[in-house]
Amino acid sequence: MLIQQIDRSKLTQYGTVPIAYEVTTELHVCPVHNGLGGLRLVEKPCTPYVKDYDLLPDCHPRCWTKQFNLDEWGLFAAIENGMYIGAAAVAPEMVGTAILWDLRVHPNARGKGIGGKLLEAVILWSKERDYQTLMVETQNVNVPACTFYSGKGFTLETIDQHGYRDSLVENEVKLIWSMDLKLSSMKKEEDEW
Repeated sequence: MLIQQIDRSKLTQYGTVPIAYEVTTELHVCPVHNGLGGLRLVEKPCTPYVKDYDLLPDCHPRCWTKQFNLDEWGLFAAIENGMYIGAAAVAPEMVGTAILWDLRVHPNARGKGIGGKLLEAVILWSKERDYQTLMVETQNVNVPACTFYSGKGFTLETIDQHGYRDSLVENEVKLIWSMDLKLSSMKKEEDEW
């Protein structure tokens, strides 16, 4: 398996890697002492369903060039036997901060460390460009992603219970994670992706 940086001409191949996953649990926001003691995320089972971010309007990688200037983005692919089995995109967000825009691993390749390898490439790319912080957004319905980022050294910075207006996702909680690239190195824990 090879991780390589690609350019936007490869977005079609990038987009062949499915991002869909089955939701079986959700993180519920539970105030501690009516909120004075902070918030706690409690994992609870839910009626299983499939979540596919690529089906949301303008979210598929082939739509990115219509919305964004990708010249400053880092695009990466995990390639095995000529097939794309994983991909990641990182974008400048603001001075000193990069945002991990997308990280996906083919369902048949999950749990083999590919997500961690892609994240390592994103972190290296970000450090080489002198970004001090790497941010990533997840949702409370993506417990595997939350567990992954927490295990890799990201800190949960924001819990926004009303972060989405689109009716397709308005009941989801926006979770913003950050990694201090100056102080932190990614934890070498077992990769669940």
